[in-house]
Amino acid sequence: MSLTRSLTLVALAICASSVSIGAQERWRRLPPERDVTFYSPRNKLEELESRQSSLLIKGRTWVATLRAANGSARVEATEIHDGVNSARASGVTITIRAATEPAEDVRCLIDYDEIDALVRAFDTLAKADDSITKLTHFEAHYRTRTDFEIMAFKQLTGGVAAALEGGFFERTRILMTLEDLTKLRWMIVQAKEKLDEIK
Repeated sequence: MSLTRSLTLVALAICASSVSIGAQERWRRLPPERDVTFYSPRNKLEELESRQSSLLIKGRTWVATLRAANGSARVEATEIHDGVNSARASGVTITIRAATEPAEDVRCLIDYDEIDALVRAFDTLAKADDSITKLTHFEAHYRTRTDFEIMAFKQLTGGVAAALEGGFFERTRILMTLEDLTKLRWMIVQAKEKLDEIK
């Protein structure tokens, strides 16, 4: 057998073994299968929206859009009605959009009965300062059942900033000032008032 043919066979053998090893390594990196309950609806709005074989009637009223440095948050009063069995749910939809490309919308559905607790959390976070801990830096968070989260934190450069975050698999964060946080609170209260008008 010639030297060229021997080297070619050795090279093919090495390539073939590395491909099978690489394929085995890939299977180790895949995430484990998710439990079925991982995908279950987390509040009334999500439960109604995920129904199948039902006539769903959705109503929305746009309240306002908050524009921040790295994205925006649109607030809407939302109602979903099942035309088959007359089940109904209402609340607030907050759609978060990051300014980075590709910009994808992240929708957070907040049930009506969660709004008051969320508004109280806004009030607490708006007052956040160095007195909430004796350590040098702090973060304060509040998260709804559907992973909408608001936070206030001390910046490394000093001062307090705020952020909102949403998403299930991939989280999107919008950075803002405490004044922006107060504006967002006002928008959510306005959405609740619109829902109260239609009761």
